[in-house]
Amino acid sequence: MSGGSATDDRRLHEPSSPFVWGFATSQLAGWGVIYFAFSLFVGPMEAELGWSRTDLNGALTAGLLTVAFASLPVGFLIDRYGGYVLMSGGAIAGAALIALWSLIDSLLLFYLLWIGIGLAQAATMGDQVYAVLIQNVRNYRQAFTYVAFVTGLSSTVFLPIISILIESLGWRQALLALAAIYLVVAAGPNLVFLHGTRGSRSVARKDEKKEGGAAPLLAAIRRRAFWALVTCFGVQTFAFSGLTYHIIPLLQERGLGLDAIVAALANIGPAQVSGRLVLHFFGQRASMRNLGRVMTPVLPFALLLLLIAPNFGFAGLVLYAIVSGVTNGLIIIVRAVGLAEILGPRGFGQISGAMMFIIQLPRTAAPLVSPRCGRASAVMTR
Repeated sequence: MSGGSATDDRRLHEPSSPFVWGFATSQLAGWGVIYFAFSLFVGPMEAELGWSRTDLNGALTAGLLTVAFASLPVGFLIDRYGGYVLMSGGAIAGAALIALWSLIDSLLLFYLLWIGIGLAQAATMGDQVYAVLIQNVRNYRQAFTYVAFVTGLSSTVFLPIISILIESLGWRQALLALAAIYLVVAAGPNLVFLHGTRGSRSVARKDEKKEGGAAPLLAAIRRRAFWALVTCFGVQTFAFSGLTYHIIPLLQERGLGLDAIVAALANIGPAQVSGRLVLHFFGQRASMRNLGRVMTPVLPFALLLLLIAPNFGFAGLVLYAIVSGVTNGLIIIVRAVGLAEILGPRGFGQISGAMMFIIQLPRTAAPLVSPRCGRASAVMTR
């Protein structure tokens, strides 16, 4: 499976090349610093600034909405120009905005800041940026697996680091330290490895002429497969995001202690990584269509398992966490690779950007729906 027919095969990287591992490292830092860090800063900011949990989570919602609206134009630009300028610039801007976060004392500026962070996140993270792998890696499916394995460790790696920084330096100085880390670990690999990358529409578009000049996104949305995938992954995102912000109070209402809940749910991250490892070693030839057919029905089974898990105490909850983690971890790979396999790699950035716009919307409501549960998101990994 090639990275895309439009690019000279000699330009393609191998899936185990420094190019792919640099991309993965940048994604690891992005999810660890930009996405998971927020929940750990809510408490200290609330205590010092006197802002309510709802006010703080509202800024996160503004950022998530910005990610949703920016995903399509970002995907279009990556398809047209490649990822070097956009992803490198986005990472540098992200580091600068994290540093500015440390100076915040106005709620209005905090909201504006998170709109900017949302733009930086859209430019550097999310399914649309995987267009860089599809167009520039020889076997993009294997590269996806490697990147997903690394990013699955983002909360495991960064949450302890962030907690230590906040405890030892205070939240403002911790943000400055995180900005420096992000600049090195995210912007650095992008600047070094993404130079010269091309998008699926950077060269002569003979394929579009064969299709009567139809743009890739227009061609995709005319197919029922696109809307079937949007529906499937939209429901999955809605369910997982809803649980992210509601699962802790729901389980506490069932009589389980907070420590036991957090300890059990901490298995979700390792389960995601384990599922991806199994796919890498034993499922390289498996069709993404077939994998999707198997994993999609497991999601409602996992929800049913959650319903009865409290009856079996800690062990039942651990079993739910493992099933849920494996399912979510594999569906993320199915979403990206399956989209390319079913709809084709040409125009992947804008097609996946359109899909991310739709399926991101349910996620944006979660922080406001349950404002007391922001910390719950810290135990859910990507």
